[in-house]
Amino acid sequence: MYKALIFDLDGTAIPNKPDGMPSETLIRVVTQLRKSMKVCAATGRTWLNSKAVIRKLMLHDPCIISGGTQIINPADEKILWEKDMEQPLVELTMDVARHFPYKVIFGNDDASMPAKNKVVRGPERIIYIESVSKEDATTMLKLLRQIPRITAYEVKSWTLGYFDIHVTHSEATKSHALQILLKMLNLRKEEVVAAGDSNNDLPLFEMSGYKIAMENGSSEMKTSADMIAQDVSNDGLAVALKKLFF
Repeated sequence: MYKALIFDLDGTAIPNKPDGMPSETLIRVVTQLRKSMKVCAATGRTWLNSKAVIRKLMLHDPCIISGGTQIINPADEKILWEKDMEQPLVELTMDVARHFPYKVIFGNDDASMPAKNKVVRGPERIIYIESVSKEDATTMLKLLRQIPRITAYEVKSWTLGYFDIHVTHSEATKSHALQILLKMLNLRKEEVVAAGDSNNDLPLFEMSGYKIAMENGSSEMKTSADMIAQDVSNDGLAVALKKLFF
């Protein structure tokens, strides 16, 4: 019996755009499921950028935020757990980013800035390298993955046809955060249903008993899934959850 549902936001629960919001159908499904199980979000967004969606879904259980670097209680916005990249790791990441003409945003920033102008002042939870071409994303990931103790993932950008790179500490993926969250909730991974679309959601699959990938998701996600949901534009997550639970 499944006792928890955890799902990504952009490209899974909501359209992949800055103002994306869940459908009324998904809200009703989630509301019904909350009566019998824990329901949590796991997003690459910061709390500032995700809380409107989480509140629209009326989630009360702890959620994984900023790519797996934080667990936050939506009710009081209390940080239950977090993991930063130390300043030397941030410096090494920026040494790579500055070779490319893309903007960067740190997890605590309000706005992005060209990488060459970015000043490192201390530890950071997550670094976003924004709107990267596919060719440059492939090159950048190869370089970033040579840096010890960080993890870098390619995700679909809000800019159509481009990708964002999310960089975190190697012990702050969605898998690590979900492992800690399950201890908080006293649950086993076999009791978890996870849903996502991008490769930064693959770590969720590592810590779940049943895996749902979106039709609009990456080939790696779909290969690893137990179920492939319809495209997010067709309310695929809501349809899949109805099929699985009702």
